[in-house]
Amino acid sequence: MKNSSCILLAGAVAARRIREEGLHQEQFSTLLGASGGPKWLVLSQLDRVLMGEFFKGRCEPMATLGSSIGSFRNMCYAMQAPLAALERLEYGYIHQSYGTSKPTPAEITAAGEAILLEVLGERGASEVAENPLWHSHFVTVRGRGPLASERWALLAPALFTSALANAFSRRSLKAFWERVVFHSQEQAAVAFDNLSTVNSPLTRQNVCAAVLASGSIPLVMAGVQNPAGAPQGNYRDGGITDYHFDLRFKHPPGLVLYPHFFPFMVPGWFDKGLSWRRVRGDAMASALLIAPSPGFVAKLPFGKIPDRNDFYKLNQDERVRYWNKVVDLSRQVAEDFHEIWQSSRVADYLIEVGSDELPHKLQQVGAA
Repeated sequence: MKNSSCILLAGAVAARRIREEGLHQEQFSTLLGASGGPKWLVLSQLDRVLMGEFFKGRCEPMATLGSSIGSFRNMCYAMQAPLAALERLEYGYIHQSYGTSKPTPAEITAAGEAILLEVLGERGASEVAENPLWHSHFVTVRGRGPLASERWALLAPALFTSALANAFSRRSLKAFWERVVFHSQEQAAVAFDNLSTVNSPLTRQNVCAAVLASGSIPLVMAGVQNPAGAPQGNYRDGGITDYHFDLRFKHPPGLVLYPHFFPFMVPGWFDKGLSWRRVRGDAMASALLIAPSPGFVAKLPFGKIPDRNDFYKLNQDERVRYWNKVVDLSRQVAEDFHEIWQSSRVADYLIEVGSDELPHKLQQVGAA
């Protein structure tokens, strides 16, 4: 492959191991899934390869950590028939529809819950909560004060205030939000040492609520009130604190595998417009990031991967056609990754990033 449709970015530790050992599933202890709504569709074919082939026959426990749509995807990995679950998620997500062009937060939340219930079926919640190999961690946030309200007049100004405070310091988020991580084992396998964090047991009674809350964008969707077994409160999108994650969380020994729709990472939701907040290379030391190449993305319809604006700019039929086309074309990303993985030339496609190199390396990738 001269010009691969996927790129592999690796931190120093991950790059060294992969160059010495090749690429195989036993190297990885943790799977990461970012927030991003419809952007995930460019990864659904890659998820199929990872579920059905790369991790086939896995015997050692694997921690998964996700926020928002990353939680939706990772939930499928922990189900008994993950490929079938992913198919249901993809179909339900693409074909979601509403009676008006401006659905209410309650209507969007109800549609999200319906998708999850269809994916989980009768046994799915138990499979996720009790899976002995796939140890799920779903990130949500619990709003403090007016951020727990569903009233626009209270919630909107409080959101603006927390975004403004975050622009000065990401640490300020702990005054507004508490990160709550729902985890499937007795002890969480992943730990954060930044911001305010509470761990809460994931059970079959709260799997759907936890995953739904993990993707409940304030003002767009309603929060999830009091998930079973969790501290009282209104739970919302985990992307607020952990949009793409900053990669400095503690995880089991081994590497982190990060299928991502971008070749860069933004720590939190409010950091999207703050270029200086992008994750630096040193945070990637033990991570391998797999992403569609900028050249591949440029050839997609509209020259971009799907996003939430498609709901407003396209009618239902146009959006469904576009999203299905992206999923179909993204098969090339999955096939190229599979070929790289199976070849003896993984090192030829590996882009190593050091302590301060990530922004420079990403400029090179973007220009390719």
